Amino acid sequence: MSQSNATPDTTQLILGWQEWLTVHAVVTNTTPAGGPYEITVVITTDLATDHPQLTSLLDAKKIVVEIETFTDGRVFGLARLLRDKLGFGGDLEVSGDFLPDQISFLKRCGVNSFSGEKIVRDAFNYYSGFYQPPRQGIDEVTFIRQARVEAG
Repeated sequence: MSQSNATPDTTQLILGWQEWLTVHAVVTNTTPAGGPYEITVVITTDLATDHPQLTSLLDAKKIVVEIETFTDGRVFGLARLLRDKLGFGGDLEVSGDFLPDQISFLKRCGVNSFSGEKIVRDAFNYYSGFYQPPRQGIDEVTFIRQARVEAG
């Protein structure tokens, strides 16, 4: 467990999944609404998406999903699950081995923070259109094609 002072009134806790399960009841039950803690929970993509305590992550301020290898596509489903099914509203960060061309797709699945390489800054300019339905209001390719047909 790591901790540092976030503000004078709060303490930032960075916990792994097992640590989180161990202290979750104590932290949430002894201090109203999480109390003076800003909790970051670090999980990996092998976390079972049907884990009975998955909803406990809603009490965290930030979730960091560590990707071991860029070929692990489970991060996309996990991000979508956390945002859409569970309704996680905090910071959802991806860390580890991911490629620049995956960043825009991760963002469309609900990831809003990335740690790592400097290439992250330019990754959002790689694509101008998408085939899958949007999550965050970005137009998909069929809309763009229809506009071209009407203009043309």
